[in-house]
Amino acid sequence: MTRIPAILIALAFAAATPRVSASAPASGGTTARPATSPAAIPSASAYTLEHALTLEAISGLTWSRDGRHLAFVVTSIDTAETAQNHDLWFYDRDTRRALRLTRHPKNDFSPTFSPGGDTIAFVATRAAGDDAKPAIYMLSLEGGEPWAFGTYDDGVGEVAWSPDGRYLAYVMTDTLSKQIKDWRKKKWDQTIEDERLQYPHLWVIEVATGRKRRLTSGAQWIWNARWSPDSRAIAFLTSPSGKPDDENQTDLGIVSVDGGAMRRLGVIGNGTFAWSPDGRWIALSGGGDRKAFVQKADVRVVAAAGGAPVNLTAAFDDDAGAPMWSAHSDSLYFHYAHGVSTALAVVPRAGGAVRTVLDRGADAGPPVRAASGAVAWIQSDPLHPAEVVVADRVSDPGRPVTTIHAAVAALHLAATRAVEWTSSDGVRVEGLLVRPPDAPASAPLKTLVLLHGGPYGSRFTNAFQPVPQFYAAHGYQIFMPNFRSSDGYGVAFLLRQRADWGGQDWRDVTSGLDSLIARGLVDGKRLGVYGHSYGGYLSAWAITQTDRFRAAMVSAGAVDLAAHWAQSDIQQYRAWDFSGRPWESRANWERASPITYVARVKTPTIVFSGDQDVRVPFPQGQELYRSLLALGVPTEFVHYPREPHGYREYRHLWDRWTRTLAWFDKWIR
Repeated sequence: MTRIPAILIALAFAAATPRVSASAPASGGTTARPATSPAAIPSASAYTLEHALTLEAISGLTWSRDGRHLAFVVTSIDTAETAQNHDLWFYDRDTRRALRLTRHPKNDFSPTFSPGGDTIAFVATRAAGDDAKPAIYMLSLEGGEPWAFGTYDDGVGEVAWSPDGRYLAYVMTDTLSKQIKDWRKKKWDQTIEDERLQYPHLWVIEVATGRKRRLTSGAQWIWNARWSPDSRAIAFLTSPSGKPDDENQTDLGIVSVDGGAMRRLGVIGNGTFAWSPDGRWIALSGGGDRKAFVQKADVRVVAAAGGAPVNLTAAFDDDAGAPMWSAHSDSLYFHYAHGVSTALAVVPRAGGAVRTVLDRGADAGPPVRAASGAVAWIQSDPLHPAEVVVADRVSDPGRPVTTIHAAVAALHLAATRAVEWTSSDGVRVEGLLVRPPDAPASAPLKTLVLLHGGPYGSRFTNAFQPVPQFYAAHGYQIFMPNFRSSDGYGVAFLLRQRADWGGQDWRDVTSGLDSLIARGLVDGKRLGVYGHSYGGYLSAWAITQTDRFRAAMVSAGAVDLAAHWAQSDIQQYRAWDFSGRPWESRANWERASPITYVARVKTPTIVFSGDQDVRVPFPQGQELYRSLLALGVPTEFVHYPREPHGYREYRHLWDRWTRTLAWFDKWIR
């Protein structure tokens, strides 16, 4: 599915690492952390909120040229500083050992191997001083401390080593003029909406001499630089503004390492892309219509020299994930959403039928191939948080090569199962049910309905579910429906009727809940509902449509959609989805807005918002809270300083989830 990337934010459960005592203070403010339920004094094997909030996230898989070594980034939460931290890790295929390479309080990321595989270049902020910015560092795999490689006028965002070893390509932000810097020091620091004073641009530095050259310029946003196999050119994504609202204007650019004019290939660059090993082609996954803001993602191939892109998966009835080339540049592999699971498929480069190779039986990220043929990806299942998986061939099941979350996997965890039902229009719908540890297999239980974000292309998968596991440990069953617009169920399911927020998606949820009650799995008198982003919207919608829920939590949920159109950082997608801007299709916006029906609400509701959320800004949560307060409905409004759309700070995350648990415990008995 191609769409505004950040629209797809589902619940932000936060990654992390250093373990701290579960009794540590939750915040430095005056509000006490809500108490844990008396029945849930954790045993040594019990899963706790501390486990949920200190799970690491893995990203940036990068092979050495010979395929012997794999570098990647592990993101953890610094519980003392309430900040995320990125460090480099390394897997050696010869010894089959995974090791942590860096331990630094500042972020290390964007690893890239030298052609010989003995050195890693990466981006880090290790200089002293308040004005220190990310720069390029080197690390020898033979040992020793990292060292700075060159000096840079501003912050470096990524780095990539050329295959021939002569150059490092990097993206660096333009430097503000001295005049503007001086003005800002004197508090002439006004913000002009939509003004762009700095853009990230592509540079190269010669490894032998340290000489730097700038390759792109002008009002464009550059990122995701990838070398051609012959080291003569660099491809990258380019956007006129870098704004999420301009995603469909993103293109794929190519520039010679020797400089000269940039060429645009005329494709929508919605994510990762890959050069073919022979250097003739570039493959990517995304949409093909710049005027459509929700569309199926297809694997497209375009000649590096230019020409019309070819859609290889037009007849395939699912979103195609990021493509990976075969060794001979004759076919492309990709993972795709297959219900709650992930499957591997392959398609010939010259065109032909898409063939499904195998079902991973888990949630699997994009495969990354080494020149030797070895493949790595990130994988998780209901009882195992994410680990790195490596296989000799992409068609192999693979084996986990990290044990980052082994201690969590050994805990007493809740069981997760897929459930299906028939919705109001006769369509089969699927979801997940997480039942508390040791719960009877078929008894009706008090249940929280968790609604995912997005909505388009998001879904609940058979991955490890950090926060649902926490609520299951406290005696709640969690029902997670993959309602209409979810990925993994075909194009017709994905591309729901436009302007139908709170329509068929909501009927999918209610029919699923009714089905589980009829099967004796859910206690219909002890229900709660919650969600974040679109899940927050749909939770707000739920309380305006029914009083069957005893309590609700609405996090970053839009309630007044016409106002939200102007308040948010995204207008084009929503105007497209609602067949016009608010003054052009007013009835659509009003019909789908929870605030239109707010006088019906009786459900006690707690509302959360981030003070720096530009996707669903603070006024949306405040409007719901003020309305419920005026109606006499039990409510609380909790908003967190510094937090964007996806909450990040450890103390805020702890407060949100324990406060929500206390809210449900109060009203659902």
